[in-house]
Amino acid sequence: MNLNSQDIGKLGEMATLFEVSAYPKPGNVHRTYDFEDMAYEDFLISSVCIRGHIEQVANKAFKYYPTLLSNIKLGENILGSVEDTNKLVNTNTNLGISLLFMPIAAATAMLGDDSIESLPNLVDILMRNTQVDDAIAFVKAIILSKAGGMDNKVSKYNVNNSNTIDELMTNNINLYDLLELSSKYDLLSYELTNKLPVIFKIGFPTYANLFDEYSLNDAAIETYLTILSKTNDTLITRKYGQDIAEDVSKRAKNILDTTEIESKNRLDALNKFDKYLHENRYNPGSTADFTAASIFVTLINKYSQTGL
Repeated sequence: MNLNSQDIGKLGEMATLFEVSAYPKPGNVHRTYDFEDMAYEDFLISSVCIRGHIEQVANKAFKYYPTLLSNIKLGENILGSVEDTNKLVNTNTNLGISLLFMPIAAATAMLGDDSIESLPNLVDILMRNTQVDDAIAFVKAIILSKAGGMDNKVSKYNVNNSNTIDELMTNNINLYDLLELSSKYDLLSYELTNKLPVIFKIGFPTYANLFDEYSLNDAAIETYLTILSKTNDTLITRKYGQDIAEDVSKRAKNILDTTEIESKNRLDALNKFDKYLHENRYNPGSTADFTAASIFVTLINKYSQTGL
């Protein structure tokens, strides 16, 4: 592999920038649309903040794989990314991306001469070898980011329960265990405890196929729509229920089925869908996280072969 930890950090930052800049990205912040409490520039700041932690976790993986996996401490960098962002941004902009990117970055450092197809297995090995400290750090990151809807699903380890950290320590619950509990209702948790199915079966193949043929913007939007059309967004499901989430996915699929990429009809349909989602406050935030991670994996695959 022709990437060092600084290269992996650079690619991670690029992936987050490509994702947030894609427009019109229905229902989310993008370069032509801000939320009342969250602006496009907040995500640019978050991209800067996450890069250092991607570099750090990759560097630890280069150093400690394969004998000292517990020393990689994924949770430390997930929390660190959220902490650094929180100093500059007053809302949650990168908890989900940090949760996905840190294991992917560390696994990339572990690839060696293996192909990108080995990445899901390496992420699985990493996750299973996390420690209680990683779970505790993630809980602290949730609390700090004030992430919506993540608190009251698993009552035993509710982040609003002051005893949760003690219970994690007493029961020796690592990050994999904690995410496995929430995987029943949270797609990001399911992703990291089931070898990255959305990223490797939907997002990465889609973006990789479009990357060299279409603009970065159109490739990102097409990937976003494809993921949304095939998976109900976790954030929408938590806030508004399964029926609404399914309807949003059907609307995304209809755009893919009835319009062509780069066409005027596609742009009109995207703008209409974007307006509908914003008016109803339906925010496919998890889909945006999956899109960013899919872009990250595509960039890793491309540049691990050629170098930067």
